[in-house]
Amino acid sequence: MERDTVSGLDAVDETATTAITRGAGASVPEWWAYAREFPRWYVWQGVAGHYYARVPGSSPPRLVRALSAEELREEIVRAELRRPVPSRSRFRNHCA
Repeated sequence: MERDTVSGLDAVDETATTAITRGAGASVPEWWAYAREFPRWYVWQGVAGHYYARVPGSSPPRLVRALSAEELREEIVRAELRRPVPSRSRFRNHCA
């Protein structure tokens, strides 16, 4: 059983793409086209062919999944839009 994983900017390194080739018919994973857009996301393809992505160390955990790389990109965009924005303290200008 073989599993390809992609993480951050390492995924789009040109030397890495040539080092990972596994024979004459090897190709670059579909997700690599979108890897530069989401450098914090760790992406892998499951046994059944589904794509999964998560942000390591996030709290609460952020995980999305999709059937294709294009759908996974859309799910990540949605997850980024739902991400809570840290609130500012109302006392920031009144601290001594």
